[in-house]
Amino acid sequence: MMISTKGRYALSTLIDIAQNYDGVTPVSIKEISDRQGFSTKYLEQIISLMVKGGFLKSIRGAKGGYLFTRPISEIKVGDILEAAEGSLSPVECINGSSVCEKSTHCPSYPLYKEIDEAIYNVVNKYTLDDLVNNKI
Repeated sequence: MMISTKGRYALSTLIDIAQNYDGVTPVSIKEISDRQGFSTKYLEQIISLMVKGGFLKSIRGAKGGYLFTRPISEIKVGDILEAAEGSLSPVECINGSSVCEKSTHCPSYPLYKEIDEAIYNVVNKYTLDDLVNNKI
């Protein structure tokens, strides 16, 4: 499994918002873009995925931006990556969206399943709060 730019930017964006969020004042895309050096156009796509994922909500207006929908201690890294990347499974037959006819007798299936479980266990072991506060 390789985390794409989209996944890395999603994590960086939410970390940035968390570090610059006072609990009341929305954080704007322009502020994030200036701090992170991400293009605002690409950042809008990332933010859209994070809103759809239920992590952020949009506040409109001149002083608008984005706020968290819940405490960062409740936002798992795995959920962020899945919202950005889709499935984190190493192979398609593991992710549950497709059933492989060979899985019951495939010699590689147990290996793929173990890799998938290891990835899942690591990314869901940590929260956004853990990343923001260097608890890893």
